[in-house]
Amino acid sequence: MEAEAKKVVFNVKPHTAKVYLNSYMRVRVLMEMKDKRKPLHKKPLADILAALDTVPNPNTRNAYLNVVKKIFMSEKHKEVLDAKDKEIRELRQLHKKEKFGLLNKSELPSYTELSNLVKNEKNPKKYFINFLFLKVNVRNQDVAYIKLHKSVEDESELDKDLNHIYIKNGKAVYIRNKYKTANTHGQKRNLISVKKFVGVVNELLGDDESKLLFSKATGEPITNGSISSYFRPFLYMLGNGKDGLLAEGEIMKIVMKHINEEGTFSDLRRVSSNRGTAEATLLNEYDTTNIKQPTENITPGDQIKAPE
Repeated sequence: MEAEAKKVVFNVKPHTAKVYLNSYMRVRVLMEMKDKRKPLHKKPLADILAALDTVPNPNTRNAYLNVVKKIFMSEKHKEVLDAKDKEIRELRQLHKKEKFGLLNKSELPSYTELSNLVKNEKNPKKYFINFLFLKVNVRNQDVAYIKLHKSVEDESELDKDLNHIYIKNGKAVYIRNKYKTANTHGQKRNLISVKKFVGVVNELLGDDESKLLFSKATGEPITNGSISSYFRPFLYMLGNGKDGLLAEGEIMKIVMKHINEEGTFSDLRRVSSNRGTAEATLLNEYDTTNIKQPTENITPGDQIKAPE
C-alpha cells in the first residue's frame, strides 16, 4: 500500500498530495480493503468504477477518480477511464446547475426568466439576496450590511451604521442607512409584502430575535472589500459557469432593458428612487439598447415622428 500511495502523490504539490492521499484512503474504504498490505491496483478496475458510481456527490466522485487514474492510467485502461471522466464531468455540470442556478445561456436572461428563477429558488439566502437585487434594485452594500429582526419597537434605537429588515403586520420593513448615495438622499425605506420574502426573513432568523445577514467569525459585520467573496455562492451563473456571475450590475441591466421594452416612466422613477440614482445616470450606466448620447444638433432625421 505504501508504494502505491507514493505513486498517487508523486510529483504533486504538498496540498494536492494531502488531498490525493485522503481520497486514496477513502477509495480503499469504499472497496472494503482493510488489509494494508494489499494494493488497490489488485482490484478489477470495473469493480472500482462501479463503486465510485455509488458516491452521491459528483465532485467527491471526481476526486476519487483522479486517484484511480493515477494508479490505473495506461493504454489498456485509457478509453474506459476517459469515458468515466466525461461522465462525471457532465454530472458535475448538472450538480452545479442545481446548486447554483446555472442559466443555460451565456447572454443575460430576460426579466421574466430571472423573476421565475428567483421565485422558485429554494435556498433562502440566495432567494433573499437576488429578490432584493431584482425587485428593490439595490446594490451589494445595501444587502451586505443588513441586520434582520423579528420585530422592532423603536426604530430610533437601530444601529445607524447598518441596514435593517424587520417584520411588522405580516410585512417586511426594509430600512437602509448604509448605501452609496446615503449622504445625498438620507435613509430609505421599503415595505415588502411578498409572502415568500417575509417567510424567508423568518427562516433566516430561526430562533434568533435579530442577526446579521453576513458576519465575520467574531460576529462583527463584514468588510466592504470582502462583500464579493461572501456573495459569490449566492449568485446565479451564466452559461457553463465560465461566462460569469449574474451579479448586481448585470441584474440592473436586465431591469433597465425590461423597463425600456415593457415599462413606463413610473417604473424608471421607482428604480431611481429605490437606488438613489438619477434617471439619466441609470440610462447611461445600465443601458442595453444602444441608445445614442444626446446631441445639441437638430437634423431632420432626429425629429420625433408624429403619430400617423
